[in-house]
Amino acid sequence: MFWEEKMERKGLLLLTAVLMLTACKKEEKPQGKAIARVDDIYLLEEDLKVLQVPGLSWSEEDRSLLLDNWIRNTLLYLGAREEGLDQDPLLKRKLLWSERMLLAQEYLKRKSAGLTVTDEEIDDFLKDREELFKQGISIVIVFFSDSNRAPYIRKLLRRRGRRYRYAMEELRNQSDINVTELDSVNLGYLFLEFRSIPEVLKEKLRWMRKGQVSKVFSADGEYVIIKLLEKFPLVPQKSEVRSYIRQVLYERKRAALEDSLVEALRKKFEVEKISGGS
Repeated sequence: MFWEEKMERKGLLLLTAVLMLTACKKEEKPQGKAIARVDDIYLLEEDLKVLQVPGLSWSEEDRSLLLDNWIRNTLLYLGAREEGLDQDPLLKRKLLWSERMLLAQEYLKRKSAGLTVTDEEIDDFLKDREELFKQGISIVIVFFSDSNRAPYIRKLLRRRGRRYRYAMEELRNQSDINVTELDSVNLGYLFLEFRSIPEVLKEKLRWMRKGQVSKVFSADGEYVIIKLLEKFPLVPQKSEVRSYIRQVLYERKRAALEDSLVEALRKKFEVEKISGGS
C-alpha cells in the first residue's frame, strides 16, 4: 500500500510538472518570487499555489522532484519552440482544444462549488439499504453482446470444482466475452458502483445462494450474467460507509448539474452536427 501511494504521489507530481508549462512566464523581470529559471522562462512560487493538487502536501523531496521535472519539460518545450513546432497548424488546434477543455472543466468546477450532501440525505439514502453494507460477496460477472450465447455461458458457470476452473479459462479465451471477477466486495458498494444493475437483480443478489447463477439481463447495451461465489457477513465502519455514500451522492449531483447546464446552453447557442456526425 505504501509503495502504491508513493508511486501515485510521484505520478501526480509528474503530471503537475507537465501542466506547469502552461504557467511558465516569459519575462526578464518576473513579478513574484522566482524559484526556477530556464533561459527566459521562470517558475514562480505563485505557480505552485495555482497548480497545487487538492489534498496533496509537498515535502522537500516532492518539491525537488517537481522542480527537476519542470526543468526537463521546459527544456523540451524550448527545443520544440526552436524547431518551430509552436507554429504547426495541427499542434495549434490541439492547444486550442486543450484550452477549451481546461476552461470547460473550470466552468463546471465553479458552478458546482456550492454543491453539498447533507447528513439527512445520507440517512434517507440508507433507508432500506443499510443491511446491504453488512454483506460481503465474491461474484463473477460475464458481459457479452450476443444473447444467443447466454445458454452456453450459463452452462459453463454452473460447473463446479476443477471443471469450473476449466470453464472459466474457456470463457476468458472467447473474444466476444468479457469476464470480471470481484473478490470480497461490499454488497452496498457494489450496488452504488453498478447503478445499471436492474432492481430485480439487486434484490435477488441479497438472497442468492453460493454457486447460484443469475438469469441473463441487459445493462449499458450489453448482456450480463452473474454467478455468486461466496457470501459472508461484514462489520463496516459506519463513518467509512457514510463518507463513501456522501461522495457518490455528490458525484450524482454534479453529473445532474452538468446535464442541466448543457441543456440550458443548448438553448442559448446554436448546435449542429455537420456531415459525418451521427
